[in-house]
Amino acid sequence: MAVPGPPDAAGPACAAHVEPLGLSRVAAPARPRTLTESLRRWPVGAVEDLLRLRPDLTVPMPRDLSELASRATTSASTGRALDDLDAWQRLVAEALAALPDPTTLAELEALLGGSPDEVVAAVETLRARALAWGDDDGLHLVRTAREAFDPHPLGLAAPSRQPLEDAEVDAALAEATPAMHAVLDRLVWAPTGVARQADRVVGPAARGPVASLLAARLLRSLDGDTVVLPREVALRLREGRLTREPVPRQGPVLTGRTRPTTLVDRAAAGAALSLLDDVDLVARALEDSPFRPLRTGGLATRDLTGLVRSLGTDVVHATFVVELAAAAGLAAPGSSHGVLPTAAYDRWVTRPAAERWTTLARAWLAAPRWFARSSASGAHALGPEAESPSAPALRRVVLGLAVAAGPGTVLDPDDLGAALAWERPRLSRTPDAAVELSRDLWREASLLGFVALGAVSDFTPSLLADAPVPEALAVLFPEPVTELILQADLTAVAPGPLRHDVAADLRLLAAQESRGAASVYRFSADSVRRAMDAGWSAEDALGWLRDHASTPVPQPLEYLLGDVARRHGAVHVGPALSFVTSEDDAQLSTFLRHPQAAALGLRRLAPGVVVAAAEPDELLEALRDAGLSPVAEDAHGRGLPAPPVPRAPVTRLSTPAAPPRTADVAAAVVAADQRAATASTAAAALDDLRAATRDGLPVRVTWVENDGRSTQRDLAPLDLSAGLVRAVDRSNAQIVTIALSRIAAVEPV
Repeated sequence: MAVPGPPDAAGPACAAHVEPLGLSRVAAPARPRTLTESLRRWPVGAVEDLLRLRPDLTVPMPRDLSELASRATTSASTGRALDDLDAWQRLVAEALAALPDPTTLAELEALLGGSPDEVVAAVETLRARALAWGDDDGLHLVRTAREAFDPHPLGLAAPSRQPLEDAEVDAALAEATPAMHAVLDRLVWAPTGVARQADRVVGPAARGPVASLLAARLLRSLDGDTVVLPREVALRLREGRLTREPVPRQGPVLTGRTRPTTLVDRAAAGAALSLLDDVDLVARALEDSPFRPLRTGGLATRDLTGLVRSLGTDVVHATFVVELAAAAGLAAPGSSHGVLPTAAYDRWVTRPAAERWTTLARAWLAAPRWFARSSASGAHALGPEAESPSAPALRRVVLGLAVAAGPGTVLDPDDLGAALAWERPRLSRTPDAAVELSRDLWREASLLGFVALGAVSDFTPSLLADAPVPEALAVLFPEPVTELILQADLTAVAPGPLRHDVAADLRLLAAQESRGAASVYRFSADSVRRAMDAGWSAEDALGWLRDHASTPVPQPLEYLLGDVARRHGAVHVGPALSFVTSEDDAQLSTFLRHPQAAALGLRRLAPGVVVAAAEPDELLEALRDAGLSPVAEDAHGRGLPAPPVPRAPVTRLSTPAAPPRTADVAAAVVAADQRAATASTAAAALDDLRAATRDGLPVRVTWVENDGRSTQRDLAPLDLSAGLVRAVDRSNAQIVTIALSRIAAVEPV
């Protein structure tokens, strides 16, 4: 869709003129001579549109329009602006680069052919993005955009100094031999080629296809080793085509069968809930066993394999979840523990499901990484291979195309790829690459809930607009539950998503067997011992189960808790550096024969008492590895609680400051430019008054009286002092005194 152009797009008559405050000498030129002068004719709304279309120009905020124009014509900014053009707009920009500077709209239309309205719409888009400026009779492409298409825009050589007429070209081509045509076919899309002695003088009896073409003026020599196909010859050989493959003026129309939006939205909410559970599971896995990044960046394959088993999925899905958690700031490399959950994760899990999903969805939209590359062969999750600054733009383009087709419309990712190749030809590089990108994006969008059942959901438009989830969709996320259904087979069923604190406690007591809307947990001796290692007692566990169960605690579960509690704590560990006591001396005797005993410096003090030359934490780990169930104590024999869960610092993942509003930036830049122009013009007018006073020359002065009326007289200045000018009125020889601050214009007579 074309973007309305700035005021000078239709010619100088349409330029919006803003009167400068203070002194002025001369009117603005009828036609802008630079991009800066063109921008000064734009209203604030047009400058705001430019900043919205090219947000990189807002940070840091330009001081005035001159700096804005300078920044807009840098190679980096121009390259980003060209990346945002669709295939037709980019073709028009390249055609402008192939024409002389300046050119006319009529010459551009003649080169491109087709509908003039489509050419005009594309030119308006280029003007609105400050890639082109000037009116229809003097159209300029900015220098850096022209250089981006060098050396041969559209594969055409520079215009010939003495071009052949079409009839001359046709006649020469008709007489060319097959060998000569073969040479021309090789140069028709790339106009230069290497030829020995290309600059030699040839005559009618020239031998060889290149020499014959030079003699027929179907080729020209650039230097001693290079020949070039003249532009007029190339255009005749192409038969009206500017590119190998025709570029459509409009992108593909996406259509497909439709599904009920209610069904799609419910399925999308289910996918979102499943993803929230996956992220939570990844965070717990990182708590239990932090993943140490490789020196080259990213996670080791063995760590990711363990995570795949925990999630019960494949490498691609596990990699995506890890990447998403890192992009949302929920996991990060710690200082010494490897990749860990962050403090932001602890806050995130307490929020409602709709807010948690929104955090993940926005992080995915804004992440400058293409997550699918991390799961490719030879790549690593969180590694440098996935870095892609263009990823946010591609996601928004593809989802925008899907939304335009309408929520509930089932779309083919391959069709989306074809549309992406037209919308962003420079970013997608090739149609095949665009299709692959669309398939990766469609899969990730399905995991997030942007897409469900092959159709875009109603969640997508609000997220693309950076708006909160509508209330009608937020209710699709069920409220968390706190009650469990305990069963005699040592399982517990959660009839819905558990509240985060209830889920955390239950995961200490039981192992999660299934996930989804209704999850199942299984109690075992190992899981109960894990809770007791964290400081729970059998009475604590029974009390917690009675508080959160909607059914009585089954007798087998009570027996399990009691049996584990009787065995747990039979071995006690304390600092000596550390010591071990046990009521069962046989257990200690067995442990003293363990291979690790010598390394720990163990020795028996008395029956049931052993001291060690190791720290208590190290001794606890060794006892557990040996199959015992120790409990930690302090120096007074009191049980120690479980150590706090380590967290990664979040300094590098802190939320960046919100960018300034484009409307505020545009108003500030235009106002600053007007102040600078006023000051510059006032200084020049003051110089004119000084020169007229020195040389005794008359001037026509316009100033504002005390009552606000404008007065204009021809004066002969006498002197300037203390902010005043004294002059003689040439019409009546009266002396007048005028404050410099009230003078509006000074013109030589």
